[in-house]
Amino acid sequence: MMEKFFLPMARLLRLRLSLGVGLSATAGYLLHGGMNRGTSSLLVGLAVAVLAGGCSALNQVQERRIDARMHRTCRRPLASGQWPVAWGLGTALVLLGAGMLLLSPLGIMPLALAGGAVLWYNGLYTWLKRRSAFAVLPGALCGALPPLIGWCAAGGAWSDHRAISLALVFFLWQMPHFWLLLSGWREDYRRAGLPHLFDRFSSRQSGRVIALWILALASSLLLLPALGLLRSGAAATPYLAAVTGLALLALLIPTSLRKTTGTALFAGLNLAMLTATLALMLDQLLF
Repeated sequence: MMEKFFLPMARLLRLRLSLGVGLSATAGYLLHGGMNRGTSSLLVGLAVAVLAGGCSALNQVQERRIDARMHRTCRRPLASGQWPVAWGLGTALVLLGAGMLLLSPLGIMPLALAGGAVLWYNGLYTWLKRRSAFAVLPGALCGALPPLIGWCAAGGAWSDHRAISLALVFFLWQMPHFWLLLSGWREDYRRAGLPHLFDRFSSRQSGRVIALWILALASSLLLLPALGLLRSGAAATPYLAAVTGLALLALLIPTSLRKTTGTALFAGLNLAMLTATLALMLDQLLF
C-alpha cells in the first residue's frame, strides 16, 4: 500500500519541500506577532503547504516528459507512468482549491499573494526554465512570497519594510539552494535539454557566483535584528551560528565545487537557513 500510494504521493507533492514552504509562511505569521498565534499560525502554514503541494503536482503534469529524461526525477509517479496524468491533474486542482479555501478566512491579501505565486510558478517560471539558464532569478520570487503571505495573514501590510526584508532573505536563499542542487545533476539537465548556470560559467566562476549570493544572504540575515525581528539574546546564539555557517560556506564554495558535486554544501546551506528561521520563530514564541 505504501509503495503504491504514499511514496508516489510524497514524490508528487515533493512533501519535504512543501512542508518547508509552509514553515516559512508560519515564520512570517509569527514574526508579525499575530494575536492568535497558536491556531492561525498553524492554519496559514497548512494552507501554504497544501498550495505548494498543488503547485508541485501541477508542475509535474506540465513537465512529465522532461522529468522522465532525468535520473533525479524519473521516479516521480507521472514521469514513470506509475500514475495517469489525470490523477496528477486532479490532485493538483483539489490541493490548489483546498489551499485557497483554507486561506480565505485570513484576508484578501494572503489570497492574492497565494494566487500570484501559483500563476508565477506554474506559468512564467515553468515556461522560462526551458529557455533561460537564469530562470531561477524570477522563479525565486515564488520562494519569497510564502513568508509574506504569513505576514499579511497576521494583519501586517505587504509593504512593511520588515516584511519585505524577510521576503528578501528567502529570495536570496533560493539561488544558491538551486545552484548547489544543480551542481550534482548538471548532466541530468543537459540530457533533458534544460539550460543552466554551469553551461555558462566554469566551476570556479559558478562557485564565485554562488558564494556572492550566500554572502548576501548572510548579510541580510544580520540586518533582521536591527529591524526588530529578533528581540532576545537567547535566540541570537543559534541565529548567529547559522549566519557564521553561511559565511564559511561562501568561503569554501569556489574550491569545493571543483572537487565535489556540492552535496555537502547544499545540506549545510539548508541547515543554516533552517536554524536561522527556527531561531527567529522561537524568539517570537518564547520572549
